[in-house]
Amino acid sequence: MNQQLRILIYFLLIGAMALALVHFIPFKYQPAHWRLSIAEETTTADIDSLPLKLAEQIEKVDSTHLAIEKEKKDTVITHNYLSCPSLFLKQLKSFNQTLLKAPAAKASIRILHIGDSQLEGDRITSTIREAFQSRFGGGGPGLTTVFDPRHYNSSVWIDNEGNWQSHKVYDRRTKLADKAYGLMGQTATLNAQSVGEFKVSATKWAEKHAASYQKIRLFIAPHADTLHIKGEIKRVEILNDSLPPSEDLTEINWEFEQLSPAIRFKLSSNSDIHILGCALDSVAGVSVDNIALRGQSTPLLHRTNGDLFKAMGEQLNVGLVIFQFGTNIIPTVAPNYRFYQVQLAKQFELLKTYLPNVPVIVVGIADAAHATEDGIKSYPHLPRINQAQKAIALKYNFAFFDLYNAMGGQGAILEWANQKPPLALTDYIHFSRLGGKEAANYLIKALWEQFNRFNVPDTCILTQPPQPWQRF
Repeated sequence: MNQQLRILIYFLLIGAMALALVHFIPFKYQPAHWRLSIAEETTTADIDSLPLKLAEQIEKVDSTHLAIEKEKKDTVITHNYLSCPSLFLKQLKSFNQTLLKAPAAKASIRILHIGDSQLEGDRITSTIREAFQSRFGGGGPGLTTVFDPRHYNSSVWIDNEGNWQSHKVYDRRTKLADKAYGLMGQTATLNAQSVGEFKVSATKWAEKHAASYQKIRLFIAPHADTLHIKGEIKRVEILNDSLPPSEDLTEINWEFEQLSPAIRFKLSSNSDIHILGCALDSVAGVSVDNIALRGQSTPLLHRTNGDLFKAMGEQLNVGLVIFQFGTNIIPTVAPNYRFYQVQLAKQFELLKTYLPNVPVIVVGIADAAHATEDGIKSYPHLPRINQAQKAIALKYNFAFFDLYNAMGGQGAILEWANQKPPLALTDYIHFSRLGGKEAANYLIKALWEQFNRFNVPDTCILTQPPQPWQRF
């Protein structure tokens, strides 16, 4: 049999087998109806290519608050760029009453102003502090680190001797294994088996009320060995004590008859000593703390010891938080900023856990500009960041202060930088000291008008906001 015949026979056998299979075995699919499997088309609401876990967190935040909103739709009152949910207004009213009673009750109430480099050098905070202390009483610059070699805080002067080291919550190179950072997000550490000194003095650059303090409080993290501490004023010893090892937060405080004494402390221990802060306050009234975390988009509360943070908050009697971050998100251009809302939501959850029932004001970003082919221009995407900050703040029943529009909106930073004297630096991002006062006064005016309206029956009146550059 030749090869051609064999091939023909093979094809005939294969065809016969195929016909037999079709005839005897049911085969419900017909070639005319066959289709390739195609994935269902999905539309993502611009989550900026987030990882799945982060996207799920977004949906969790949204769904949780959606359920609350369905149960009861809140009324948000906006006045002078300050948007206030109803719960916040109740908290703020209670806070106002507490402040009014503080001098007579000889009580000290605290405001934390925490933010990024826009606050550095006590910018903005110093004006807020002076306004509150002028209205409600009190004095002193508030919380400060005891190791400030570059003298960032213009409202108090700190000198040091000995083997000190600074640990910041955002610096992973020198991170603390026990996360002992406290309210300030930084710790001044005296290394084991060494002697260290720090001296606290008032400065001529402090505002009138901040320059006067009568009470000093040291906050020390848990320590494994005895701490020896001495204190002297004008070479006269006023303190000589030893503190036993402790697993809890330790507070040491002193009150003085004279105003703003320059006091020198000497410390030693066989173990590391972490000082979480030194509060310089009056005996009664309001204190305002400047907590600036350079280069950060949030306060990184998840990296700090929650028990220490909460304990300091309770002992310092925190009554209000002013939360001012966002400068470091500005260079990030995105179709939306839900990823930043997730970051903020995580911090807001912790803030409400560590400082329950404390009212929070979220201050939005300021206008900023950068170099383009057409010259210096404001970033066009800033309104999206501003709206994202506002939306997540209101979801958590926090107030939102719209600094971006209060200062004039797009292009305002250019006008500020060109003022004589300038209100902004030539990086077109940060305020000058005078600009910090201007920004603080916008917020103070909004708060004062809200305080004044608490006794007015109808507080739901929306008035025309002041024009940019309107002074008061």
